[in-house]
Amino acid sequence: MYLRGLGQFWWRAGQINCAVLCLAATPAFAHGDHGSGGDGGVLPQGATVVTAQYDFITYRQISDERLGAYAVSGIGGIHSLTTIAVPTLSLARGLTKDFTVGVRVPYLINSGISESNADTGLVDARGGVRGFGDVSMTGTYRFYNDAQLGLTGAAIFGVKAPTGRTNATDAFGDLFEAEHQPGSGSWDPMIGGAVNSTRGPWTLGANVLFTRAGLGSQDTRLGDRFAYGLSASYLLSGAAAHDRPMKLGTAPFDGMMRHGGVEHASPAAPAPSLEATLAINGQWSGKQTIAGIRDDNTGANTVFLTPGLRLSVDRWSTFLNLGIPIANHSNGVQSDPTLQVTSGVAVWF
Repeated sequence: MYLRGLGQFWWRAGQINCAVLCLAATPAFAHGDHGSGGDGGVLPQGATVVTAQYDFITYRQISDERLGAYAVSGIGGIHSLTTIAVPTLSLARGLTKDFTVGVRVPYLINSGISESNADTGLVDARGGVRGFGDVSMTGTYRFYNDAQLGLTGAAIFGVKAPTGRTNATDAFGDLFEAEHQPGSGSWDPMIGGAVNSTRGPWTLGANVLFTRAGLGSQDTRLGDRFAYGLSASYLLSGAAAHDRPMKLGTAPFDGMMRHGGVEHASPAAPAPSLEATLAINGQWSGKQTIAGIRDDNTGANTVFLTPGLRLSVDRWSTFLNLGIPIANHSNGVQSDPTLQVTSGVAVWF
């Protein structure tokens, strides 16, 4: 069974879907919480999509000299970070023609964490962190679907559950702060919305998602997040946009479906299709608090420009996206993101 005009689907709290762009804020990305909303696409009733994805982001390190100067001045807790990698397995299923549910299981790999130590006046090379992150569960309800105009609208809601590891220790055997743990230890509800428009080979979308941070491990509240994004895709080759099969994978995010909503039968599988994608996604994150005390070296607003390619063959799709930060406003002293790469493969049943 093939689909005509099936709008892209995202689950993440979950990355339009979550795979790549606004993972800018370290605490949000660190727990596998891809901050972008979702583009509001839904799967047909009974369809299932499984996506394996790999996100990798590099950060501008704070030099040991600079960290050492903070330590000597009695300012501790300034962190430098090298990279974060998040392999993810996601599953989505269409419960009805207008309602899709999804679950996303991330694994976190942090590296190169250093910190200024005010007690010793030195820089501690604390090492890295790895472990399962917090599972996100989402629902997408399409409340508007105009096949004539190729326009859809959807509400997105969900929750990030405290399933991730919260007891990771550093090279000295000390417990990492909650912001560096694979799991946050908190229940974080999410709500948002999305609109999509499909015309010929073009698909345009906009989405927003707000996440309310709960109180988690170590009496820490990591800060609320607000994600926003615009995306566009263009069919370079393959079947016409209104005749090609359901898409898997996305320009900026993992495993989204394409071109929204009416099922039809096809006597033969279409030729492979290749799409170019471009997205601008941002994420604002608030400052975290520890035991009610605000940390002024947390929170940011970062925007990525992300070009990508998606290749679809029958029931399979693979995608590659490069996220380039075009704006970053971090509070206090933090390691800022420098590059983000997302790749993956998806299959539908």
